[in-house]
Amino acid sequence: MNLPLNFQCDECGRIARAIRDAGRADGERLRSRMERVAESSGRDLSQLRLGWVRSIASMPDDEMTTLLQSHYPELAKAQRRRDEHELATGHSVRLHGWWAIR
Repeated sequence: MNLPLNFQCDECGRIARAIRDAGRADGERLRSRMERVAESSGRDLSQLRLGWVRSIASMPDDEMTTLLQSHYPELAKAQRRRDEHELATGHSVRLHGWWAIR
């Protein structure tokens, strides 16, 4: 389906906002957990983060996806909703939902 660049779908907008909000909320929860782990283990937070990112980067793609979805559950749910909407409608939330989150 070829949609005009100025196409706006209310559901695409809701999904785009949900993805943005879920990513922020899940990221904040993960940041808080990392801070608690660093504090309780006496480790430097930036070094803990760097080690965590390096360990994830070395994983096979499917394992990385599974791990990240477990740390970002609300984002994963919103992304599944996006995928379902895109499949059902032919819309692209990535292209046509941007106007809703400006």
